[in-house]
Amino acid sequence: MEFVELCSVNGISLFQKRKIDSPQREPLGNYSIPYPAKQVQFREFSEGQRFDWHCAPQAQFILYLEGRVKLTTSSGEQYIFAPGDILLANDLHGKGHISESLSPGRAAIVVLNDNP
Repeated sequence: MEFVELCSVNGISLFQKRKIDSPQREPLGNYSIPYPAKQVQFREFSEGQRFDWHCAPQAQFILYLEGRVKLTTSSGEQYIFAPGDILLANDLHGKGHISESLSPGRAAIVVLNDNP
């Protein structure tokens, strides 16, 4: 399994693909190591919503359930997230990124205790 990390390097946000290792084999599937979380929230969004330059408020996984969202980093990269995609929003300082919803949708947000 993979996720996309939105991170900050020298104050510039950029994307990095990461792999989730699943070393634990169980009857219902392969499990990753646990990621300690402090809260879970759910978000619904409409098409056309835009949040100008900002940083993630804390390290958080965003699990896209429905809809599409485009992120533009301060390095100029763009990525469109769709259902089934996982984002680790971890650009906690610098110029940040822009978020734009391309269609209505829903997401689950898992706020982490520590940076993974």
